Amino acid sequence: MGPRKVALPVHLGLALLMLLVAGTPVAAQIPDEFTNLKVLPKEIGKREMVSIMRQFSGALGVRCNHCHVGENPDLLEGYDFASDALEPKRVARAMMKMSAFINREGMPTTGREDVMRVQCVTCHRGLVRPETIESLMLAAIEDGGVPAAETRYRELRQRYYGQGAYNFGPDPLNSVAETLSQDRDDAAGAISIMKMSVQLNPDSVNSYLMLGRLSAASGDMAAARAAFERSLEIEPDNPWAKQMLDRVKPAEQE
Repeated sequence: MGPRKVALPVHLGLALLMLLVAGTPVAAQIPDEFTNLKVLPKEIGKREMVSIMRQFSGALGVRCNHCHVGENPDLLEGYDFASDALEPKRVARAMMKMSAFINREGMPTTGREDVMRVQCVTCHRGLVRPETIESLMLAAIEDGGVPAAETRYRELRQRYYGQGAYNFGPDPLNSVAETLSQDRDDAAGAISIMKMSVQLNPDSVNSYLMLGRLSAASGDMAAARAAFERSLEIEPDNPWAKQMLDRVKPAEQE
């Protein structure tokens, strides 16, 4: 079971915020007509614009001041919505064009009907910068070693578990451990990652198989046997676990 979350998801909080401010002075700060539109239709209405901006905010987990020049995202006083001064706004235009191209020209070439439209949330999932948990952990390992990566992982898991921002299942951790073992010759680091993995995913057969394989490769047959035996407790008929356990049994048990 993951950490208990008590805060509202950002997209729900933003939606409630927009409902609350609809009849307040905040709504008055949003212009009735818009200038410097380069992707959205120039005749777009206020209600449609606010809806689109709300989708952007929820997809990236940000407020208006992420893309627009202004200081108070709660009141929107003095905001220069037409300004292109902030880099994220310019990037947003490029992303809008990319998504439109994929939806309008790319997806139809598949020949499939009723394909899902690409949106900001498709990749971002509440994150300003869409990254996988594997890439973040490997970057943390480069900067501070495996302990730093494990700390980073637990921090992200505590904050984002259940929100869909990252995959906190066993597979990404298995992938990181395999990269450490095969590409970076860091067996000890790989084993440490897998120990964390089985702690957080105690019913993952593949995680115990990976831990067993890494332990056997490092010469710790007792740890390998324990891992393979645990994998068989979870899935008694797993042929790979049976085969690996036979390989690491002491001679007197053969």
